[in-house]
Amino acid sequence: MKIRHVQVAAGSRGEVVYVLAVDGTAADAGPQLQAALAAAKATGDLKPTFRSVAVFHQGPKAACQRLAVAGLGKAEALDAEKLRRIAAVVQAHAAELGVTTFSLLVPSAILAKVGAHAAGAAIAEGLHLGAYRYEPPRQQAAKPAKAQQAQVAAVGFASKDEQAFAAGLEFGGIGAVATVFARDLENMAANLCTPSTLAKAAKKLAGGRLRVKVLDTAQCEKLGMGSFLGVARGSTEPPKFLVLEYRVPGAKQNVCVVGKGLTFDTGGISIKPAAKMDEMRYDMCGAGAVLGLFHALQHGGLGERKPKSNIIGLIAATENCVGPDAQKPGDVVTAMDGHTIEVLNTDAEGRLVLADAICYGKKFYRPAQIVDLATLTGAVVVALGHEVAGIMGNDQKLCDALIAAGKQADEPLWQLPLWDCHKEQMKSKFADLANINGGQHGNGSIAGGAFLSYFAGDTPWVHLDIAGTAYGGLAKDYYKSGAAGTAVRTLLHWVRSL
Repeated sequence: MKIRHVQVAAGSRGEVVYVLAVDGTAADAGPQLQAALAAAKATGDLKPTFRSVAVFHQGPKAACQRLAVAGLGKAEALDAEKLRRIAAVVQAHAAELGVTTFSLLVPSAILAKVGAHAAGAAIAEGLHLGAYRYEPPRQQAAKPAKAQQAQVAAVGFASKDEQAFAAGLEFGGIGAVATVFARDLENMAANLCTPSTLAKAAKKLAGGRLRVKVLDTAQCEKLGMGSFLGVARGSTEPPKFLVLEYRVPGAKQNVCVVGKGLTFDTGGISIKPAAKMDEMRYDMCGAGAVLGLFHALQHGGLGERKPKSNIIGLIAATENCVGPDAQKPGDVVTAMDGHTIEVLNTDAEGRLVLADAICYGKKFYRPAQIVDLATLTGAVVVALGHEVAGIMGNDQKLCDALIAAGKQADEPLWQLPLWDCHKEQMKSKFADLANINGGQHGNGSIAGGAFLSYFAGDTPWVHLDIAGTAYGGLAKDYYKSGAAGTAVRTLLHWVRSL
């Protein structure tokens, strides 16, 4: 999918011209198509309910062969999510028609509630994400889809809003392509997407302001990453610790974004049930989000913004498997900062790898803020379902900033409490900490955050539990099934605000 912003006259020609319209409001496509829209309305078939598409054939001599009106529903319900979804509907409709080029006209009157930049971003996201298809390996390779090019024009904008709309299209496209990059990694089978695969993907991003280094087992052992390496012991796949540094000119401090990179999770000795264990390919979606963020940064995601912080990505990547050397329930490991941990359940492994990643970030970067993302607990799915991710932390200002970024991306976050009583539950009789609390306590998702809080210490820190939103959500035009690429766009909005 390629998107380019054009003037209204250029967007009024082509195989299909789509016009966005609000139910109850006269559709506007500029003077070139005014007569064609009037004729379409006269048929009585122009009823722009949300997600509807009505096609009107114009004849061989007309400026456009087909004029289509795509409905946004009622004006009072109009928002960025509606624009994102209708853009995906338009893309799918054009693909069904088999056209390679289509135009999308966006009347300014329908965007007053959304804002020109936000509207442009949402439309680009819907077009790109709606076009996404994971291509699995098959004996007979699928025929490549026809490359589509969307010409997006804004109708009736003043020059300032026109510029903002075009900038939004560019920004939304960068975030969406980065999300697609994450989705491709996240959807891969676990034997194809190993820790080494993630390391290679990270190295391909390197260049310019972005530096990447990968630590191997020996280097992690030298650093004392006993918590991370304990998880890795059961697998023959070598673990990798990924460090990505995006340097912002003039920045005098760092922020760390930490991702859980479990490319497969059997649960270890505390083995998971067989049903749906194949879905544990998605246990690296925290890492996918971090890699997606750096893909966006490397491709201009900051635009003209100059955050006051360098952005550091940390990914602890491994498998959690059953093997002759796998750690056992009751084992005690030592994290990089000296905390000893009793491993009461080997299936609570994500927090173990994140612990050492947070320690690494604090030791080498002294970050002003830390954000970690992980498909950490099934408990967050029980609490919040698949449409909302959980957030908790030790700094309300940072929580609020991430929640605001999630609203901008339409990736909602719901804050859970994290109190001293929750932290008390994580203490062990046989070590400093246990990696799970007692079953009598409940609050399984909060327990994961409470454990991690010991490693964050006084550094402003937030934990995002994305186990629900990473996959399995409701289909909504720009997401069908499989990995959602969740949180890439949220992180991008956040780092632009630093």
